[in-house]
Amino acid sequence: MQGDLALNQELRERYVPDTVLTGEANLLIFPNLDAANLSMTLLKEMNNALSVGPILMGPRSPAHILAPSTTSRGIVNMAAIAANEAIGTEA
Repeated sequence: MQGDLALNQELRERYVPDTVLTGEANLLIFPNLDAANLSMTLLKEMNNALSVGPILMGPRSPAHILAPSTTSRGIVNMAAIAANEAIGTEA
């Protein structure tokens, strides 16, 4: 699915009327790391947003990656995510 359809429910309903998907996508999958990094950087700059991640999921334990440009707020956010995951895996 193209990004515009994934993020725009009205457009998606027009082009894919039998879809069971509702609302905006909360997960975007890219064909390679370059495409993902470019998209994340553009969206972050266009929206003056704070990105958190990337977070590698799937292996036995998640991996949290901080870019050299990560702000102190971004480090605190990532630490909070890591702490929450650590609490969730205690058993």
